[in-house]
Amino acid sequence: MKAILATALALAAAAPLAAEPAPDRNSDEAAVIATVEAFMRGLAAKDAAAMRAHVTEPGFVAKVEERDGADRVGLIPMAQLIASVSSIPVPVSEPLRGEVVTVDGPVATVRADYDFIIDGKRSHCGVDIFTLMRIDGAWKIATITYSHLATGCGAAQ
Repeated sequence: MKAILATALALAAAAPLAAEPAPDRNSDEAAVIATVEAFMRGLAAKDAAAMRAHVTEPGFVAKVEERDGADRVGLIPMAQLIASVSSIPVPVSEPLRGEVVTVDGPVATVRADYDFIIDGKRSHCGVDIFTLMRIDGAWKIATITYSHLATGCGAAQ
């Protein structure tokens, strides 16, 4: 019985957590979130080609981090983020939750809370805002803007 319980707990811990069921989405919203999810799977796999397949060239990443009472702002090319993540020598993941998708013709945004996990431990948390463009019928991530919070993250998701 203990072995069954331990196995069940291990499987439950390994399963992705969903804070709430995904809302009904129209086809554009579903395609937008599928693009973001595919990019994030590439990030977790540290697969540069998989990440590049879902972004525009050029694309950009903007970060705002509160540190020592000041806002530290950074802007880098998406290619630099992809190269950096791909070279991390330990497991990484960035589970998203509470995704809100907005589509306006050929432009879309996804806003989601995240935890950044390095080698099984949360490094930081914040909000990701993905801006996407529909190019030749396919959704591509043009920018990612995120907050970087080292404290106030709440319970890890």
